[in-house]
Amino acid sequence: MMRIRCDVTYDGSQFHGFQVQSKCRTVQGEIQKAIRNICKEKVVIHGSGRTDAKVHAIRQVFHFDTNKKFPAEQWKQAINHFLPSDIYILSSEEVDEHFHSRYSAIQKEYHYKLNMNTYNPLQTKYTYQYCRVLDIKKMQEVSQIFLGEHDFASFCTYDQYGNTIRKLYTITIEEKEGIVTFKLSGNGFRRYMVRHIVGALIQVGANRLTKSQVEEMLQSRGQKKCLHKAKPQGLYLYRVFYK
Repeated sequence: MMRIRCDVTYDGSQFHGFQVQSKCRTVQGEIQKAIRNICKEKVVIHGSGRTDAKVHAIRQVFHFDTNKKFPAEQWKQAINHFLPSDIYILSSEEVDEHFHSRYSAIQKEYHYKLNMNTYNPLQTKYTYQYCRVLDIKKMQEVSQIFLGEHDFASFCTYDQYGNTIRKLYTITIEEKEGIVTFKLSGNGFRRYMVRHIVGALIQVGANRLTKSQVEEMLQSRGQKKCLHKAKPQGLYLYRVFYK
């Protein structure tokens, strides 16, 4: 058995997320179909995490095990041959059996893009068309309360058994020519966590939420939920880090 790690980029606008779903087009489903064409065996890929419908990836990571004897570096070309145009394998390499795309990851970075300019129909799938001016300095100030280890139950979706404690290492907000980029890195993110944090910050920038209200939500540990979730189209899984 060989274990192969691949780094992949994809345009998520035409997918119902990363994870396989019955009767829905998914990133995992397309990649597994491509690998089966090569191996002639059932292969399940394991991603570093799930991205939701319409969410993109600059560099997602997955691994799979196979009996196919094939030079590791050639998997990139072979899989790409069978993939649709909105998915592309960036690299492939053999890793040892202890590597796991999800459990070996120590840090993830997400980016979120928002447009404060006039509506741009050419960018609706890739940048959230907010089309109003936000207070960048106020968002930058409030964003710092999320740094460090917190219970993010108010800013994510989870089941009753889920651990919602995560640690954010960095969060920055940059604006250039009316395009705002939120960058968040941490040891892990629960479902919708990035979108809820960004959603709350957008409300801060629009003067609809105050710093004290955001702090109150965070400290409530799920008792007071953030009701603002940013649109998926502006979100990108930017990079996954390993030791």
